[in-house]
Amino acid sequence: MGAVVAMLHAGLRCAFPAQQVLLAEGGPAPERGACLWGNAGPHRAAPEPATRSVRLSTRGGALAIPCAFPRLVEVDREHVWPLPELLAELLALPHVVGLAEIDGALHWVIDARRLPHA
Repeated sequence: MGAVVAMLHAGLRCAFPAQQVLLAEGGPAPERGACLWGNAGPHRAAPEPATRSVRLSTRGGALAIPCAFPRLVEVDREHVWPLPELLAELLALPHVVGLAEIDGALHWVIDARRLPHA
């Protein structure tokens, strides 16, 4: 897979291909950044506060994603798996395309080109 930007978003680990990330910003996260997971339900643990943001290149233009702990990492292809078709149907999140093992933890792999642009 190559270089990805791994982060926590709304308490969940995720990774974007590095070429889709335009800018990683420090300081306060945007007040109305996009949410990758839809509505947060009561079953979800309290997320890490979004202290940073990344600006992604999507088909609809640049989009800010609030996050915590963004970092650039290299991921070997043998540590990346496409999302099984049944799981993709259950999630109903077309931008989630796979899983990657990064530093011993699984991360959702996100394709920013599939994100809806608000």
